[in-house]
Amino acid sequence: MLATLVQVEPELLADSDAIETLFMPELPAAFDPARMREAILSRGPQLLAAVMDMHPQLRSQIGASVGRSQEALRSGDGGEAVFELMRSRMGRSGANGHPRLELDKAWHGVHYVLSGTVEPGESLLSQAVLGGTEIGDDFSGYGPARCFTAEQVADLAAALADADPHFDAQRMNELEIYPFGWSGEARDWILDELANLRTFYADAAANGRAIVTCLV
Repeated sequence: MLATLVQVEPELLADSDAIETLFMPELPAAFDPARMREAILSRGPQLLAAVMDMHPQLRSQIGASVGRSQEALRSGDGGEAVFELMRSRMGRSGANGHPRLELDKAWHGVHYVLSGTVEPGESLLSQAVLGGTEIGDDFSGYGPARCFTAEQVADLAAALADADPHFDAQRMNELEIYPFGWSGEARDWILDELANLRTFYADAAANGRAIVTCLV
């Protein structure tokens, strides 16, 4: 499961039929999925393992994104997962000109360090990633998209600015926080994504925008 947040003009929330296009745009015309798939299945996992050697601070993030360890990638395992991740990112990047944030598989970890809970609750910080009002149909298989009005975005931006995150790998494993297998190495990844979330909400609030979120 990957999480995406999109900034929209408040009036778009009245058009539930347009919500799906925010998350499922058409791929670029030049995209050749057959050729790309063949190339990635051939060398993609090994190249990703080499990136992990060059940037050890990204090992946890990359491993979580494709659901494979560096050793598995080095052996050639995970080609399909690498292909799907790249195709997903190409297909959703910058759709319709709306500012967007891709939390990918960090979404549950970011939610936990903000709220200390598995599910969203009554507190503002527990709403920022998994909360909001359902809008439209369930087109992704993980539930309908959810939205925050411009007023709610402003409140959430203020709460995020003052948040004191708490990363606890052992407790996250006990609670089965997705994508599982947490270690201390993932701390920087999650806190970096949290910083991106803060910036995203602050930008939306400054521009009077609403936010729509979805797991796909």
